[in-house]
Amino acid sequence: MATSRQPWSVPGVILFAHGDLSYEVDLSRPLVEEWAQSRLGEKTVLAWERTKEKRLRQVIVRSLPPMSRDPEALARVRARLSEEARLATYLQHPRIARIIGRYEVQGVLYVVSEHVEGTSINTLISYSQMREAFLSPAFCLYVGAEVASALHYAHTCKDTRGAPLGIVHRDVNPARIYMGPAGEVILTDFARARSLLPGRVATTLPRPQGDVFYCSPEALLCEETDPRSDLFSLGLVLLELATWRHLYSTANVRPDDLEEALTQNVKEQVLGAAITAMEADLPEHTDDCILRAATFTPQDVDELTEPLAHSLRSIIRRLIQRKPEDRYASAAALEADLREGLASLGVPYGATGALEEVVNALTGASMNQRVIGPTSEEGLPPAMLAEEDITTERGGTD
Repeated sequence: MATSRQPWSVPGVILFAHGDLSYEVDLSRPLVEEWAQSRLGEKTVLAWERTKEKRLRQVIVRSLPPMSRDPEALARVRARLSEEARLATYLQHPRIARIIGRYEVQGVLYVVSEHVEGTSINTLISYSQMREAFLSPAFCLYVGAEVASALHYAHTCKDTRGAPLGIVHRDVNPARIYMGPAGEVILTDFARARSLLPGRVATTLPRPQGDVFYCSPEALLCEETDPRSDLFSLGLVLLELATWRHLYSTANVRPDDLEEALTQNVKEQVLGAAITAMEADLPEHTDDCILRAATFTPQDVDELTEPLAHSLRSIIRRLIQRKPEDRYASAAALEADLREGLASLGVPYGATGALEEVVNALTGASMNQRVIGPTSEEGLPPAMLAEEDITTERGGTD
């Protein structure tokens, strides 16, 4: 039996209770987010899972109220969040952050997720810049291999009947990848994943999912995505981690020059994608990403990756090809090459070595920029999905 009333006297605010457990807002770290799309009232909060006697662990709790001014949109988002929780029951992998449970208490929908301790790759990139020192090729190969392992598991996951679930993460970016306190790498947040989960939510507007700065060209241009789209996104992450540079950056190019490089057919596709982005209220820089995704050349890829060590350079070049068929065919094949590249360096490297680099990066950044070292408070999951986040794509969950 579940209740949202405070069942006993404890510090903080009890969100709800279920059985012998309750969920208490962590008032010492008030990381409550009310998102820009919160016309439906969704919230994300850091909380303690506890018994009557003691706190057990920190978790992330997302909630959605029972009523809204737009009941149809609310129903769609509730269904989509419930679907995410159902999908998570199949994602039992040590490198994937878990959803602990879905609860409905007095009409309020709660989804409780694992709170990942550690530092995101996004923060490590910033700290390495502050330190003015790149992370090593070994670190990049190690992180890539661990994420590839998690993606391979997700991409090949099957339901209880043995039917493929067809999962595509669609939001692989530096803020979704964490380095844990023991040097482990954790991939978080399948909130925007596509799948073939039975009973999936009906979809509407086709649009890119996740952080557009790390979307594959096919995602930005509103084409069909598949597991190779996640591999492209991982390639962008590794490129930025190793070089601080990005394929979609337009800092050294003129938009007019890019537009002149478009054929008429591609120009129409870019225009259509830009209109979709505007209708979906995506960030202003989406148009630049769309244009760059449609115009980057093999020479651009070669130039960006030229400074890298050979073992890493060849892998990233293959990952960030425009055509999916020119990339790795699977995350398993990618992982094998990353592990081989790591072994070719001749020095054993794993979680311990990665953690040492993280500590050095954080310490160096603190000394150079007077920043505070490793944080486990930075990353709440992204906003729960509003109706605009649900897109049309035959044969999968969007």
